[in-house]
Amino acid sequence: MGLVSVAIATLAMYGIVGGSQTVQADEQSSMNSQVTSVSDSSEKTETEKAVVPTPISEDASSVSSSSVSENEIMDAAQSVSGLQSSSTESTLSEDSSPSSSNSSSTEEESSKPSPTPSQSETTPKTEETNTAPQTRAARSRRSVTEALSQISDFKVTVTTKDGTTMSSGDEKTLSNQEIAFEQIHMKFTLTQDGTLKAGTKIRIPVKLVNNAYRAYYSNLGSGTEEPINGVGTIKFEHSDPNNLAYVITLNNQFEGQKIVEITQKAATIGKFTAKSSYENIVLEINGNTFTFKPQPRTFEKAQAPFAVYNSASSDKADSIKLGTSTGDANYYNNLLSSDGKNPGQTGIPQGDIISIYRIKPDNGSKIISIKPDPKRYTSTLAISEDGKYLVKGDTPSSISIKSDPDNKLIDLPANSTNDTLLKALKQAGKNSSVVIDNGDGTYTVAINLGKMIGEGATTYHEIWPTDDYAQMGDKYQEINRTEEVNKKVSAILKDASVIQGTGHSTRITFADSSIKNTITNESRSYSYNVDDNGNVTKLKEETISAATTPSNARAEGQKKITIHYVDTTGKEIETQDYQFGFPSGGSVPKSPDYKATPKTIAGYTLVTTQNPITSISGKQLTTSQSIAFENNDQDFYYVYAVNKSNAKVTYIDDTDGNKVLETKELTGDYNTTDSYRTTETIKKYTDQNYELVKDEYPPTGVKYNDKLQTFEVHLKHKTKTETQKRTVKETIRYVYENGTEAKPTYVATLDFTRTATTDLVTNVTTGDWTAENGTSFVAVTSPTIKGYTPDLAEVPAVDNITANSYNIEKTVVYKANPASAKVTYIDDTTGETLETKNLNGRYGQTDPYRTAETIKTYTDRNYELVSDGYPATGVTYNENLQTFEVHLRHKMDLVEDRRTVYETIKYVYEDNTEAADTTVQILDFVRLIKKDLVTNKIVRKYSWIPSTRTFPEVVSPKVDGYTPDKATVAAVEQITGDSADIEETVTYKADKQKVTYTIIDDTAQKTLKDKEVLTSGGSDTPLSASAREKYDLMVNAYLAQGYELVSKDQLPAKFDLDSSHDQNVVVHLKHGITDIQESKDVNLTVRYHGAGDQTPEDKVQTATWTRTVTKDKITGTEVSATAWTSDKANYDAVPSPVIPGYSVDIETVPSEAVTQENIVKDVHYTANPVTPDKPTPPVVPSVSDKPAPPTLTVVQTPPTKLAPAKEKFLPSTGDVQDGSTFTMLTGIGLLLSALGLVGRCKKED
Repeated sequence: MGLVSVAIATLAMYGIVGGSQTVQADEQSSMNSQVTSVSDSSEKTETEKAVVPTPISEDASSVSSSSVSENEIMDAAQSVSGLQSSSTESTLSEDSSPSSSNSSSTEEESSKPSPTPSQSETTPKTEETNTAPQTRAARSRRSVTEALSQISDFKVTVTTKDGTTMSSGDEKTLSNQEIAFEQIHMKFTLTQDGTLKAGTKIRIPVKLVNNAYRAYYSNLGSGTEEPINGVGTIKFEHSDPNNLAYVITLNNQFEGQKIVEITQKAATIGKFTAKSSYENIVLEINGNTFTFKPQPRTFEKAQAPFAVYNSASSDKADSIKLGTSTGDANYYNNLLSSDGKNPGQTGIPQGDIISIYRIKPDNGSKIISIKPDPKRYTSTLAISEDGKYLVKGDTPSSISIKSDPDNKLIDLPANSTNDTLLKALKQAGKNSSVVIDNGDGTYTVAINLGKMIGEGATTYHEIWPTDDYAQMGDKYQEINRTEEVNKKVSAILKDASVIQGTGHSTRITFADSSIKNTITNESRSYSYNVDDNGNVTKLKEETISAATTPSNARAEGQKKITIHYVDTTGKEIETQDYQFGFPSGGSVPKSPDYKATPKTIAGYTLVTTQNPITSISGKQLTTSQSIAFENNDQDFYYVYAVNKSNAKVTYIDDTDGNKVLETKELTGDYNTTDSYRTTETIKKYTDQNYELVKDEYPPTGVKYNDKLQTFEVHLKHKTKTETQKRTVKETIRYVYENGTEAKPTYVATLDFTRTATTDLVTNVTTGDWTAENGTSFVAVTSPTIKGYTPDLAEVPAVDNITANSYNIEKTVVYKANPASAKVTYIDDTTGETLETKNLNGRYGQTDPYRTAETIKTYTDRNYELVSDGYPATGVTYNENLQTFEVHLRHKMDLVEDRRTVYETIKYVYEDNTEAADTTVQILDFVRLIKKDLVTNKIVRKYSWIPSTRTFPEVVSPKVDGYTPDKATVAAVEQITGDSADIEETVTYKADKQKVTYTIIDDTAQKTLKDKEVLTSGGSDTPLSASAREKYDLMVNAYLAQGYELVSKDQLPAKFDLDSSHDQNVVVHLKHGITDIQESKDVNLTVRYHGAGDQTPEDKVQTATWTRTVTKDKITGTEVSATAWTSDKANYDAVPSPVIPGYSVDIETVPSEAVTQENIVKDVHYTANPVTPDKPTPPVVPSVSDKPAPPTLTVVQTPPTKLAPAKEKFLPSTGDVQDGSTFTMLTGIGLLLSALGLVGRCKKED
């Protein structure tokens, strides 16, 4: 059983798709009939294309990726497009070419362009709920075989990323609008029904409803065709999104019946995204349905400044894509919210955005090609319903920038520095790239995205000339905008810069798709801004890494056969083929032999002779060969010799009938770039005054392919074309006798022109003269000048003038006639004539007389000149009497008469001293007085300006502690320049002020007196001595009560000016204390008993205890006390007195420690007993006839209390005994005493 484990990581988008040559059969009622088989046929099927247009260019077909993890992909997409995680990020699918005949990957396809990772494309709202533009395939009976008898027992499960395994008919509620798969597992029985043969294609149909994510196929299958052991290959076919299928292509090993299990691993970024968040996403695989219920979208405002995003990720088992893109949501938010007037400052650089990747692949990850996409791309904009800002969460679409020239690849040496890369790419311009194999296992890739703003930046009109960008983008959003809003937004975007989602991607292809190929985290990306002055600013630097997922997993016990395709140096030139299988002799049946077949590789020829390459492990193959699986992995390789290729550059002279100037023949190896450049040859010709018309040769050199490439360089002769003009003049000068000009010179011209063209290569000039205005000069009559007579009345005509004729010159002389003039001086003020001056001369002569001297005689007398009609340079005589008037007038002096009227307001106290600054208001008046300076008389007095004014009301200023007698000084109206000055006085009377006092008992923490009035008086007056005395007496009274002064505020020197608050002084007191000595006496009393009249008196010793008690003088309460101390530490020992005839029970009362309690010690005497031989009269006890017990009773009584309490003593222990007990004890005591006495007496005897 074969196991296919496919992992594809892609972030891609479809372009326009066409029909497929394979056709699904009619659907039957049973599940098995869902599967169709298609056999190879030489007959082509026609496809009806009903494609809904999308904004993707037909040449944009490669897969793009954006980062090393899904989270990073989403982050980049959010930053660039302003989308949240539920948005659709996708770019162009590698397999979505305009007319795809099959799903196998080719070298040509892998070189197709793709947009960058962070872009997305969605399905227009006008389409049906399936995944993409609608295409309907025609049916062909010859190519389709019903699968009813071929596939049976079909079962499929779907496992999601969160570990949920779903069976047919299951539903899953989503937490957002997306669902990502872990894998799809299919199991079925495949049976040979006699119609199946090698090459037959069996389709397992797939249908996807309500998906907006154009890289949906990365959730369903691999980007490569994978082997199924003993059956053939499988690939998920998605060239027509409305005719999706898993396509199994049988090989010649399939026979009989097999149980097939296929596991399709989803790519890291594979997912479905709901186009409408209010409808379910439905996946149907061969009639088995899986339903996913999305959550409704919310559309938050997208906000982000300008940023550049660099990334790398794998979308196929054999490749990784590098992506660079830009975004700036804030730029669009500012434009849209300001109706296009203010884009704001969002940090957009002014220069070209250039990103550089330093790539370090892991050991074993062999790179066979690195190809930049031909075009840049951008995206539609997810715009709010009101058209004012970008939103997160909606679904924009990707746009190929067709206005770009194809990507220009620049050749640079290995290990070029970043500075070198930046300089070369800046010079090459936008959409130019660099790819360098550094020869040490590292690679350098760089892209110039161009300018994002300013001259040279791409505008939306360039990429969407119909200027309805918002309407087009609205089709792909869940948000619906009105046509009015869309028109307004489109008008704003028309001239805006294309920034959001603008990017480019480059594909790296590896030799071995069965292993994990890795770009290690030692790889770095750098982004720069390079302005037009060459200034470089680094925008970011970061680590990048990515890894591919092997397209086929090896089962336990399987061995691998790997087929390499290498050139004669051992370099891998094509992705390896491989197959896993079981060798013979194991527990699993041996797998069929693997059929190795050489590939047709453009630019290379298979080496059919043995030419082993020592650097390659394994065995060389030269033809197709069946290979059996052995107990070890096996490597084989085909060797290909690179083809020689030719190119020709022809230099053509377009001016000289397309004459071939020279030809350059070029030869080189396929897929190499020739170092030849046309620059030097072109310069050779431009130095000879040729100019370049067109240079078809690639500026970076021809890259050899499998065809003869011809290029033409067209040049033309540089020419200097000018219009030449030649003029023949007839000049007649009119002069007076002194030679000065009498009339303007007469000039007549005859013009002759030609267009002269000079070939700067041959230096030949051509062109004929043409008469523009005739070939004759007419006769000219001399002009009439008054007062003069010419010596020649007419200058005759001249004929037959040519361009080579000489100029003609003539002179006519005029003689002057006699003439006179008169000057009159007039006084305009009185109307009188002051004087007259008569002048004589000849016509045309200028009289030396000037009026200045005469005028000065009058101006010295205070006349002023009104007008002087006499010419400043003197009168020039003509044929008439010329009269001139000089008008003067009396000089008038306008004298400015100014007057200021004052209003003075004084503010004083009652003693007439100043209370506030005097207020002075002024009103200025002005008028003119006119005076005749000739007569020295006043002619006129003008009115005052202004005629009247008003002194405004003045509010009397506030003086603390005083009240004015006038709150305001009223306004005074009708003041004129003749009014007298005004004076006002405002008198301030002192306010009544108070001084209060507050007494605070700090000990009791209470206020004894609160703001009691101490004294009062006028503002700013001194406090009286009696007030101070009162203050001191009041404080002293408290001190006399036993208080002590803590603090005492000083009385102010005088009353303040603040009438809103009284002045308050505070006195802080505390309770005074006194010490009292206390003492008490305690006693040790020895009491004697039992000796009758001889009983001794009590012996009393006294000890005195003392202490010091501190008391509050105010409350009399005790504040503190010292410990009690005694005048002695111990009482003395007391010997008991000796009484003849008596025995004592305690001979000496021992010393006792002094305590604060009274102590009583009892000592008992007992009469000695009479012995028998010496009888004596018995001694009668004084208290009792019975002998006293031999015990010592200690009685402690309380110490003496202080007066007035009386001393109290505790009763003696013996004094409280029960009578019978006492009697019994006394008897026992006497008996024992007697026995003791008898014993002693016997001893004495």
